[in-house]
Amino acid sequence: MFFYPLETNIAIDVNKLSIEHMIFIGSFFILIVLIIFVNGFSIKLGNKEINIGGIFRFLARKDEDVLLKESLHNYSEEVDHELNGDLYDLVDSLNYKIEELALKQHCYFTFEKFISIVKSELEKRVRRNNLKEKLAKKNREKYVDSLLSGIESKYEMLQTKVSILKCGESYADFSAIKIATRKILYQFFDGANDLLIKASQKKNKKYNESECKFKTASARNFSCVIPKAKNEEYIKNLQGE
Repeated sequence: MFFYPLETNIAIDVNKLSIEHMIFIGSFFILIVLIIFVNGFSIKLGNKEINIGGIFRFLARKDEDVLLKESLHNYSEEVDHELNGDLYDLVDSLNYKIEELALKQHCYFTFEKFISIVKSELEKRVRRNNLKEKLAKKNREKYVDSLLSGIESKYEMLQTKVSILKCGESYADFSAIKIATRKILYQFFDGANDLLIKASQKKNKKYNESECKFKTASARNFSCVIPKAKNEEYIKNLQGE
């Protein structure tokens, strides 16, 4: 028994189709397009994946990215809050050095005034300065000179006020404590610089861990790639590279 290959030609003469058939075929194609648009499908080409259609899938992925983006933002704010507290702790930790210096030159009441001047000047810088730029290693001398100038100006102003009092209270000339004060300010600069580097490194570690979790490239760039690059630049400047 022999089977001969079947040769079948299927052709559709559109001109002979009824309006009902044409509507059915058109509706069928529209339905296919809608299914692809709503549900979509993926094609894998090696390590790459091409997604076609799938509005629901896209929206779901976008929602996941929004939640992850908010989580990273909150984490960054927590690190900044912790950093701010550490900077104030650094100022407090220098108190005993300022006290030791002041007690050598002042009586009890005047040394407290001097401590207040130095501490207020340092805390003002923590509150108002963009420390990531100000504490770049290349600015070390300039920044300490600026701090020292502000402290000296307030110290001399206080000296003038005290000189007109009748209680006999007096302040040593600032030149007697200038070198020692500068050393304390260097300790503030170096300590704050180190804290800023560690905070930036901590953020970047989180960005590295989270980068692969984003579903969309735009969210990944905005929440991880761009801030990570900025932090890397900050670290280089702070380290003097």
